[in-house]
Amino acid sequence: MERHRIMVIGNNVNTVQRVSNHCLKKNLEVFPYYGVPLVEEINVFAPHVLVLCAPIHKDFQCQILQPWILWSEQTVDEEIPLVGTFTELYVRLQELLQI
Repeated sequence: MERHRIMVIGNNVNTVQRVSNHCLKKNLEVFPYYGVPLVEEINVFAPHVLVLCAPIHKDFQCQILQPWILWSEQTVDEEIPLVGTFTELYVRLQELLQI
């Protein structure tokens, strides 16, 4: 059985590592990416879901075709739905991956 692939993207190394570690504990295949990847780099890993760790460049979100989740432990001044706890993250992953 193929494991679900998650790509965790962000500029803050600690946040990306913390979110990645949580996803690994849920038996997901995780690819952490520090910075903003090119679309081609995302396609190489072919993730089922992207977890974008705020702050993330706004234009980046417009380029992606995969479902994505915005992770932020702080309030963001945008009207984009986000998750800020590991429980919320896992619920959202369950919804998107149907697990």
